[in-house]
Amino acid sequence: MIARARSATWIRVASRCPPAPPAVMQRILLRLQWAISAALILGVVLWGSGLLIRKLREADERRAALYHHMEYSNKLASIGRLAAGVAHEINNPLAIINEKAGLLQDLVTGGPDVEHRERLMAAVDSILRSVQRCKKVTHRLLGFARHMDVKTETIDLESLLKEVLGFLEKEAEYRDVTVKFRVDPDLQTIRSDRGQLQQVFLNILNNAFAAVSEGGEIAIEIRGEGSDRVAVTVGDNGIGIPKEHLVRIFEPFFTTKEGIGTGLGLSITYGIVKKLGGEIRVDSTVGEGTRFTVVLPLAQEG
Repeated sequence: MIARARSATWIRVASRCPPAPPAVMQRILLRLQWAISAALILGVVLWGSGLLIRKLREADERRAALYHHMEYSNKLASIGRLAAGVAHEINNPLAIINEKAGLLQDLVTGGPDVEHRERLMAAVDSILRSVQRCKKVTHRLLGFARHMDVKTETIDLESLLKEVLGFLEKEAEYRDVTVKFRVDPDLQTIRSDRGQLQQVFLNILNNAFAAVSEGGEIAIEIRGEGSDRVAVTVGDNGIGIPKEHLVRIFEPFFTTKEGIGTGLGLSITYGIVKKLGGEIRVDSTVGEGTRFTVVLPLAQEG
């Protein structure tokens, strides 16, 4: 009964309280509207500023990557011209050495008995083998120089990859790195740019050699993918790439080689593959190795 009486008393008191004046309510509502508007404006400004800063940063990164790509291409062209000059200069004395060694060989074998004939023949054979080895090196240099200009041609990917590996064969021998080839017997040739593909696979193979330790293994597989594409996979049993780095592997200036790499090799490789109408994929497990797969069309569009 007491509780009911108190409740009734509070109801009567509340009913006697006069309502807030309209002017006061209007001011409260107006201030509330101002607060909401200010919060919305501030949110839009902060969101827009963040978006603008992000877009500016992305534009700066693209501009810097484009500049470095142009600089990289110019350096490659300069290296190509230098390689061509060096190869031609070396080829001339090599031709003379080869000719004189051949003449000496004829004199030793076709003339009268010569003292120490066997030793002389062994020396001549050694000279001729060294000349042939030097000619192979200069031939690769000239081939690299000739393909600096963009040119679409018919390409046998197995031959191209073995040509690129020729630049790394001494490192493979020195570090006892095994390179295995697996090629689809029904593999078709493709129409693309030889010089740019050389850059792509040289970058990928350089990374593979850097990832493996002495006695490591690199496996190259070339196979058809569908009816109109070819896939080249370069795998190694090296240190692998952590997942947090894998998502950024093709970003400009991203590198895990502290103080060594520029972070542009794979970024440029990605750009070249895209320009040639292909795609590049990577999967890796830390401690087990990494696999890069380059998928190329049989015929380059355009």
